[in-house]
Amino acid sequence: MDTKLMAIIAVAGIAAVGLAALPLVNRADQPEKETVSMPTVVAQVAVINEPGTLEPTQAQTDFQTMAVEPDLPDCRPPRPPKELAEVTLTRNGFAAILEIMAMRRWQKTGSCECFYEQILWDDVLAAAPEFERTDGVDLRFDVPKLRAGAGTLIAQRSKVCPE
Repeated sequence: MDTKLMAIIAVAGIAAVGLAALPLVNRADQPEKETVSMPTVVAQVAVINEPGTLEPTQAQTDFQTMAVEPDLPDCRPPRPPKELAEVTLTRNGFAAILEIMAMRRWQKTGSCECFYEQILWDDVLAAAPEFERTDGVDLRFDVPKLRAGAGTLIAQRSKVCPE
């Protein structure tokens, strides 16, 4: 009995597929604007699957960067090296001390030359105890206070020495 039932279901399935395909047969009689044969489709896919070259184009070779160079002053302090201190806040404190030391040198000499290159990080480390906190806070430097002091001195120098 199971074999007969399966045969009936198979015949019904085939008939359903045939009925579903009838509208397509009617459309096949009408001329289409553009027909693509199976070999053409296979050829198009074959062209797409060809391995391409990874060589850059001339435009890609000529292109360097989209970045716009910022308008930075000629005389600016260098970034403190990571070896100077493990904590970024401490390195920022050393950077502010370098700025203060350079501006103090400007005040002594009155010269508008750039003193940042003349001061070594070892000099900054030697001068650091003068700028350390004494208010019991666990941070080595009061960086905002150092930045404010350096900013004041830099503003004074900017009035006298235009870049």
